[in-house]
Order: sequence, then C-alpha cells, then structure tokens
Amino acid sequence: MIAYGPVPSRRLGRSLGINNIPPKVCSYSCVYCQLGRTNKGQVDRSIFYDPQKVLKDVRDKVQEVRHGGESIDYLTFVSDGEPTLDINLGYEIEMLRPVSYTHLRAHETSSSISYAVFCLKYGGGGGGGGG
Repeated sequence: MIAYGPVPSRRLGRSLGINNIPPKVCSYSCVYCQLGRTNKGQVDRSIFYDPQKVLKDVRDKVQEVRHGGESIDYLTFVSDGEPTLDINLGYEIEMLRPVSYTHLRAHETSSSISYAVFCLKYGGGGGGGGG
C-alpha cells in the first residue's frame, strides 16, 4: 500500500501518508522505532517503486477520500523506513504538486534531511524523469 489514511496528526491535521519505499529499508536501526528492527540497512539512494505508480496510488486515494467527504491537510512522505532513500523522491514531489491542494511534507531521519529540504523547497533533486 503506497497511499494510506488520512490519519489524524496533532501538528498536521489530516495527513495522507505516502509509503514510497518497502518496509524497513532505512539508514538507521533505531531501538525506539515504532516499526521494529531495520530489515535492510542502506545509505545509498535507490529506485524502489515506479514514480507513475506512486502518483496513481496517491491520486486514487485522494479522489476516494474527497468523494467520501473527508478532507486532507497534508500529503506526507512517511514511509515504513527512510523516504529520502528513494532516488525518485524529488520527481515524485514535483508530480504530486498539481494533485494536492494541500501541503507536501517529507518525514525523514537526520541522515538525509538536507536532501528532503532541497526536494521540498526546490523540487526535482535528480533521479526518475524529474531533475
């Protein structure tokens, strides 16, 4: 499941989650992680899902939520691991900007925060067909 929710957030209101990498692929293995131990420790950015599939799943979920009369305040990349390991993150953000009348956010560990901030502020960031 790539798109899920929306889930309530004290800070963000109603957030639609985007799970852009497989479970537990992360640059850390934190003992306090709510998802348990890291299955695959990784620091190099890679391709995980086709960006068009991410876009389609998010579009479909947004449409489903809105048809149900619910609201979405944020689209949040908050994977079952480290979302910024996705080499296509910048491209996915750029593709999702027109889909969302809300805010986009990437929840990341400190290992890749500068990349996440760059993608959210400027878009692109390499990879995929985005740039």
